Amino acid sequence: MTPEQINIAITEAQGFRERGGGPFGIYYDKEDDNRYWVSPEYIEGFKPPWTDFDGTAYYSLPDYCNDLNAMHEAWCSLTLWEHQEFRHELQAVIAYAQEDEEPHKGPCHSVCNATALQRAEAYLKTIGKWNES
Repeated sequence: MTPEQINIAITEAQGFRERGGGPFGIYYDKEDDNRYWVSPEYIEGFKPPWTDFDGTAYYSLPDYCNDLNAMHEAWCSLTLWEHQEFRHELQAVIAYAQEDEEPHKGPCHSVCNATALQRAEAYLKTIGKWNES
């Protein structure tokens, strides 16, 4: 999956749905909320959040692939059972990435130092939204 596909998939998994296009790109909104997410390339020059004429707040689409804070927010949405599955998926993602690298330092060290991209992949695999294409 591309970084943009990953970011959109996690945003949708967080309960935001595609609302359609507009002057700033694709909007995502939660059914019971009035927050909208837009792709970063459409907000250059703007400092989110900003408001529309009707008071609607706009924020940039989170960069789950590079932002550990955003991934922590996504991780917090998982159930206790999903946290356990996430840990197993993250260990598998890390083990695959370390096959040709330095000797394995142990699962705790690796999980604690996982990148945002590795956490995003494990998150999507945990919730069954990872696409290998």
